[in-house]
Amino acid sequence: MSGLLILRQEVVADGGDSSTLERDARRGRIVRLTAGAYVRADEWAALTRAEQHGARVHAVVPRLGPDTFVSHESALALQGFPLLGEWPTRVHVVSRGRPRTKVSSTVHRHAVALRNDETSVVQGLPVVLPRRAAVDVVRRRDLRGGAVVLDHGLAVGAFSRGDLEGVLAEHGRAQGSRRAAASVAFADGRAESPGESISRAAMHSAGLTRPELQARLPAEGSLVGFVDFWWPCCGVIGEFDGEVKYRDAAMRAGRTAEQVVVEEKLREDALRALPGVRTVVRWGWAEALAVEPLLRKLARAGVC
Repeated sequence: MSGLLILRQEVVADGGDSSTLERDARRGRIVRLTAGAYVRADEWAALTRAEQHGARVHAVVPRLGPDTFVSHESALALQGFPLLGEWPTRVHVVSRGRPRTKVSSTVHRHAVALRNDETSVVQGLPVVLPRRAAVDVVRRRDLRGGAVVLDHGLAVGAFSRGDLEGVLAEHGRAQGSRRAAASVAFADGRAESPGESISRAAMHSAGLTRPELQARLPAEGSLVGFVDFWWPCCGVIGEFDGEVKYRDAAMRAGRTAEQVVVEEKLREDALRALPGVRTVVRWGWAEALAVEPLLRKLARAGVC
């Protein structure tokens, strides 16, 4: 990531004219991340939002001095976590010995306690470990936002539930601890996407019967498939349909989008034919984010 950066000091050291950088920034050829640090506009546009935030981290943090650690959302961005909503415009760090929080246009310095065993090095930068960064982030997010972060961390093995509970026990007096504890208790590493996480949170908040996650159908015998959500009480299968399975070439594994759609239809027909299955309910990002459309679909199917 740091290889993307164009640094004024390196341009000058190589005999270049630093004034051309600002001129190119005004013309839209490069993007200014912070004073003296830029990225080519075409390379910037090709990055995901998380990668763009990671580039900001690499532009800002090396200038902040010793005993400064990338934290909160910024630490999660460097370690491949998803986030519900936009990534922050400021880089989040923890600076040891700082008596109070300080916020500038580019940096949010948190005044919080940090132990040596809560840090590591990622992409050459000193970074707060995922378990600590995740708990700090979900203190300020609702259940949906917390589930997106924590489900992912559990799924990829970045931490265990015990790790998260240990952080809560160590820093239990911090603001938002009750909210974080609720998110930790709710988190489930069986969720395979942020869309599944926010859908499950919507179901939980609405008081719906808790579904089985990634259920094998049928439970015994020849496998037809694993489903995102399964309510055996009413014979309802729930599937979150993210567009990535149709657009991502790696996930299509050489198949066209049309082939993926046909295979999904055949799979759904086979699931509907199983004993005990009444119906299959599908939804996407728009319905999961709006919540009510998702709940109406489930109610019509008989989930309560």
